[in-house]
Amino acid sequence: MASPDDLCRSFLDLWYHFDPAAATRAGAPGQDERLGSFDADSVRLHVAALRSIAGAVEDLDIEDTDDEIDRTGLLDHLRVLLFRFEHEHPWRRNPALWVRHACDALDGLLSREVPDAAAAAATLARIRALPQFFTEARATLRRPPQLLVEVALAELDGLATLIVAAAARFAAVWQALEDDGAAALADADNAIDRMREALRSEIAADGSPGGAAIGEDEVDRRLHHEHASVHNGAEVYRNALRLATEVEQEVIALAATVDPSRPWRDVYEHLVAPGGPSDGLLPAMGSALGAARHFAETRGLVSGTGAPLVPADATGYERVLEGTAFYRPAGARTPAMVVVAGGDGRAVPWIAARLGVPGIHLHRSRSDALTRPVRRHITAASTPLGWGLYAGELMRSLGYSAEPESRLAERVLFLRDAHLAVVDLAVHTRQFSPAEAVGHLTARLPLDSRAAETEVRRIACYPLEACAAILGWRELTRLRDDVRAARGHRFTVANFHDEVFAYGGLPVPLIRWGLGLDG
Repeated sequence: MASPDDLCRSFLDLWYHFDPAAATRAGAPGQDERLGSFDADSVRLHVAALRSIAGAVEDLDIEDTDDEIDRTGLLDHLRVLLFRFEHEHPWRRNPALWVRHACDALDGLLSREVPDAAAAAATLARIRALPQFFTEARATLRRPPQLLVEVALAELDGLATLIVAAAARFAAVWQALEDDGAAALADADNAIDRMREALRSEIAADGSPGGAAIGEDEVDRRLHHEHASVHNGAEVYRNALRLATEVEQEVIALAATVDPSRPWRDVYEHLVAPGGPSDGLLPAMGSALGAARHFAETRGLVSGTGAPLVPADATGYERVLEGTAFYRPAGARTPAMVVVAGGDGRAVPWIAARLGVPGIHLHRSRSDALTRPVRRHITAASTPLGWGLYAGELMRSLGYSAEPESRLAERVLFLRDAHLAVVDLAVHTRQFSPAEAVGHLTARLPLDSRAAETEVRRIACYPLEACAAILGWRELTRLRDDVRAARGHRFTVANFHDEVFAYGGLPVPLIRWGLGLDG
């Protein structure tokens, strides 16, 4: 008899065939020489297969609570994907998905620690596939939102840079294989130029202010199915607004301890002025990751966190949607990375705590060690992102990086998170146009228009991600407090964390169910 784990394996096999770039990152075999097929017929076949797996998951005869939790997490994940493919039609509407897939496919091979002949051959095969891939993209895209067209155009420049890097790295290997790749490289360059021309002048874009929004109904649907939340978009939006107001008051109070004579933004911007701590972000991140791990270990928050974690520079295409830093999980041939794109130097210790240990890296390392495939592979963004915020708050409460200037930087970073959640919900429920979203951020945060535009682009490409971070943080904090109240003197933070880790990336409300607090 099939189990949730059996059907999860079937889903992963299907997904890695649909998305070979994801397969390369994960180390799944047999997909490295391919790009995905996202034309209407290919998507239709994958939707039919996804629907078949979802039906089998629904029909499972479940008696065990853990299996029921896993079934719920997997089924909700499948339902979100099915709705996206059948109703949102992302491959028709978002040219950036096509370009980023090509970028991820090449970068996944280039980022291997020890590229070999197989990686060189796979890279060349993917470069050869680019002309047909972009031909299918041009035939598939219909009225993409203008904002997403701009993202795709910027990422095409990053793709061209990756191809140059591939040629520099693998030229000798290609020649040894009796193929210098010259024709494939020229064809790929032409394909990029042709795609750029089509996006600029041939494919009619949707220029309406709300063109990139997923809509209020889909916001509510994702909150319910992807994040297992009982709250709707309007409630989460009001909570994010309230949080932003509360955190700003904390920022004002902290800034006054540094310099009571100036407004908080002036105080903060002076701390991160050019030539100050914002210089040398990559080595600073490396040092901060080590410091955060050491602090967490000495406070008994973690043990056995030996999985490698290295800082890395963001590539050109990654910088299109990332202005600070993000976590990239380990692959079969690559270590986990904190990828640094920019940001304020004063915030580096807190970004390191969130993304490294005891933050997302710790959570992911523990998830990777789980035996249940559903909990190891099915992840709601609210859980790891929320864990990162939760870990940062925990470190702050224990006295980490206690200088007033650093505490101010941490609260400004959290204020940014709160306003990004506000903008995320406002953009996708069509309360804000992209321009209004940029204006909201620049008026309330120490961001220039370029940095704010990067954030709004990311929000358009990854709906509810910013909202999910705040949602997960709230749920984890509430869960900890409820478990402490239920267990009294028997409660320890370390044991609570171990219990959370046992559920991997599943949404926090499902973890609450597993811990017996669903009522």
